Amino acid sequence: MRRNSRLIKVLAMIFVGVGLTLAGCGTKKAEQTALHPVYGVADLETLVKSHPKYSEYFRLETEYSHLVEKYKNEQQRIIRVASQQSKIRASVQDQSDRLAAENELKIRVKTKEDELNRKIQDLYSELSGKYKEKGVFSVDNLTAEERARMANLQMKLTVLGVRGDEKEQIKKELHELLSSRAFQGGYPMNGWLPEDVEKMNSAREKGSAELEKYADKQAAEIKADLDKKRAETMKTIGAEGILAAPEEFNAEWKDIMEAKQKEIAALKEKMMEDIRREAGRVASEKHLTMIFTQYRANISAEDVTGDIAGKIIAMGKQEDK
Repeated sequence: MRRNSRLIKVLAMIFVGVGLTLAGCGTKKAEQTALHPVYGVADLETLVKSHPKYSEYFRLETEYSHLVEKYKNEQQRIIRVASQQSKIRASVQDQSDRLAAENELKIRVKTKEDELNRKIQDLYSELSGKYKEKGVFSVDNLTAEERARMANLQMKLTVLGVRGDEKEQIKKELHELLSSRAFQGGYPMNGWLPEDVEKMNSAREKGSAELEKYADKQAAEIKADLDKKRAETMKTIGAEGILAAPEEFNAEWKDIMEAKQKEIAALKEKMMEDIRREAGRVASEKHLTMIFTQYRANISAEDVTGDIAGKIIAMGKQEDK
């Protein structure tokens, strides 16, 4: 189901993006009555599943999933072998270095956060001095737990090199953590002029963005230091060390999986071309200006899912002859 959903989303973006904008064909437009809809609507998921190549797409996606599973199993096997050898000490050292680096990142970010807080507090003091009623400024720093979580996420993103959906999820969580918690304290601004309120809000937003950018930069620097330490460790255990294997192993599997992904992408594009072509024919026959993939509010549209699906199925039968 998840694989189907991913294909539908990809195709839907193309389908809607192109819009299937097709001028109504025929020489007698005047014959179109006021009741005849100008627009059509079609269920893209149904169209995709009607395509004769859908079973092939499903097979390729299944093969890709099996490749991923095989890669993980083989990766675990290598780890088990490594754990039985004396060279595991290098891995232990690497883990120790990562923990030390994570603590270093927390310290650096905390220092920067305090610096930015002082700037925002100074601005508040300057602006509030113009008003009779002065408030007490306070800033909610990241808690120790939140700072630890931030450092852990940064290390995963930068040092461990996560990819794909996991990478995007980590980046999103990092952004939400910093933007929702950093510089969110209370600073009473009752009776302030709009421009002064805007200055304070702008300073807070810039502070959050600067802290996020700073954390990214520091994580990159720490990763460079860790890479240097790893290189030095590798020299001590010899070129034949098993810790050198993962790079070659990952590169080989990366090539295999990327080849499968390209095969899937090419098939997706072919299916989309066929769907757009058959949708265009239906639009031409029914004098539709556009076919949507979902209903639009306040727009009368004729459901042409069956018409398009029928043409796609017929197309498949013709190809089989």
